[in-house]
Order: sequence, then C-alpha cells, then structure tokens
Amino acid sequence: MNPLVLALCFLASAPQESVPRTQTVQFAASTLGHNVTVCIDGRKVESAFAGRLSFRDGSHQWFSYCADVRSPVVKGQFFNVRILSTDKLETNIRRAGNIVSKYFYQARTADDCAAIQLAVWEAIEDGGPHADFRNGAFQVRANASVIALAEQVYEAGAEDGKAVLLRSGGSGQSQITLL
Repeated sequence: MNPLVLALCFLASAPQESVPRTQTVQFAASTLGHNVTVCIDGRKVESAFAGRLSFRDGSHQWFSYCADVRSPVVKGQFFNVRILSTDKLETNIRRAGNIVSKYFYQARTADDCAAIQLAVWEAIEDGGPHADFRNGAFQVRANASVIALAEQVYEAGAEDGKAVLLRSGGSGQSQITLL
C-alpha cells in the first residue's frame, strides 16, 4: 500500500493528540502555472513560480500547491514532511486548505493553477476575509486576469473543506494537496 495513503488513513482514524506521521518526498517539477513577482514583508522581491507542482515518494507521484512562499525548493530535492489535515490547523492554513479542497480538481489552465497558488499564499501569509495582493506581508505582481481569478478563488477560504498539509521541517517546502 502507498505510504502516503497509509499515513492519511492513520491520520483520519487517529486521535488528535497522536504524533503525525512523517514521509520523505521529492520535488519533481513545476507543472502548470506562471512566473510572478512576489514581495515578502515589503522588502524581499523575487520571481517565483505560481502554480501546480509535482512531487513523488517511493511509490507514487501527485500534484500540490506550495504552502511556504518563503522556502524555495529545487528540482530533485528530497525532504521530510509531516502529514496533517488542514481542517485541524490554525486559521490561515485551514483557509488555504479550503481553497485547495474546492478548486484542486477544477484547475485546468496555467491561469487557474496560478490563481490557486496566489490565493493559497495570500491566505497563509495575510489571511482575512478578502484577498489583497497589493498590501500586507504577501504582495504580488502578475497578469491582471490571474489576479482577478485569484481574488475570486480566495473567497473559497471561508467554506469548510479538507486538504492535506505536508509540513516540512525547514529543509524543504510545505505543500497543500488532496491525496
């Protein structure tokens, strides 16, 4: 049986106070999205890929969205993650998980995937009832249509959903996915 699926079954049936399972994952590739310019905390400006990413473990491959704009990864990088359910976590992570839960399977284009990624970063970095990509800890410059779509996608953060956070221990990049 797939180790991540087994871990998710464990997570779903285990009491909340149990220790989350860890898994080694590898970043395979950036798959569908756009390069954008981000500004973190009003001072760190850099180019970033906003979109769907491909990861794998020892037995399968899956897609996810970055849950840590502050920690870049490189193709082929291995790192450990803890597997957590987003509906049990702090508000901003839960909001990002709700976004991924609603739009993960609907994303078909580079614009769709970039919009989801921007909404996830905004939810995690700034939170709040509405997206504001020009102010706050997370700011972005991107195509106007992607920003407009990201604002719309962000609204799903208020709707209950369930996704999986693959939280890195600092040597990688946390991810949000549906496994």
